[in-house]
Order: sequence, then C-alpha cells, then structure tokens
Amino acid sequence: MTYTVLDFTRHKPLTVILGAHTIQRREESWQTFEVQEYHCHPDFMNPKKGNDILLLKLKGNATSNSYVRTIAFEKSKVPGGTACSIAGWGYKTPAATLREATITIIKQRDCLNHYPGLADNLICGRSGSAGVPEKGDAGDPLVCNNKAYGIFSYRHNNWPGFYTHIAPYLAWVNSVMKSA
Repeated sequence: MTYTVLDFTRHKPLTVILGAHTIQRREESWQTFEVQEYHCHPDFMNPKKGNDILLLKLKGNATSNSYVRTIAFEKSKVPGGTACSIAGWGYKTPAATLREATITIIKQRDCLNHYPGLADNLICGRSGSAGVPEKGDAGDPLVCNNKAYGIFSYRHNNWPGFYTHIAPYLAWVNSVMKSA
C-alpha cells in the first residue's frame, strides 16, 4: 500500500521495502529500511492544490542489484498520447503481487478544458484498466521512456488520474538532498 503525504504523519515509524515483488511473504530480494526523515514540499496543502511530493531519507543505503536500481528523471515534457506505466499494490483490493498498468498522457490543453483551474505541475493520464490507479495508489511512480516522470497524486470521480510532474521540483529535491 502507498500513502498520501498527509498519511505519513500518522504512520510513524514507516518502513520502506525495496525489491519486493510480493508482499505475502518475505523474499530474498527485499531490502528493508526505516524512514529516518520526511521532507514534505513546503507549499503542499492538499493534492488538488498541487505540490504533492514527499522525500524520504532512509536509515541506511540501498544496494543496487537486479531487483533494486536507480532511475533517471525525465526532464523534458512528454507529449500527449505517450504510453507510460504505473506500478503499485492497490488499496481497495490490495494485490499480493505488484501490479502494473499502462497510462496514456493527456495533452495539457485537453486536461485544462475538462478540469479548469488544474494546479500547476499536475499531469493528466488515462488508464485502460478500470479503477487503476485508485486512491490508495498515491505515491506510485509514473514512468515514461524508462524515466521517472510523475507521481500519482489523486483521481477526481471517474476522470483520469492526476500526477505530480517531477521535473519542476528537481531544484527543491536537490536542495533537500544537500541539506539532509
């Protein structure tokens, strides 16, 4: 299960498991860490107002291997119609294994036509799978062209999902990482 920014304050201490494919039983691939620090974006108030991004500092260092690796950030704008992917565990019906779905990026102009007043730095994406992503998938990564492009933030009724666009926050991410 993933959490929204506000949930982190209610679930301390939080444990992060890297390299998991299933959560039913411990796997040799798991790397488990307690979260040492939480860094919520200073302008975050609620997901619909944007800035829904949180950094976690882990107690310890992850080991890169065939199950755990770093991913680059997609710094350029991904055009509407691009097929991306999201992966997560689900919320209403938690899956025993990691689920993945294809998300198609919606042109920003089309998104704004349907949802005027959309917060800056939010991306709209539509899934071919009903109910994916869902509320409890907040925080799941949106990967385009094998690079991290967004973070699932929320859904509005049956409308597509809204994702925090990572690139505009990279200066903040770097400043937090230098000070942490």
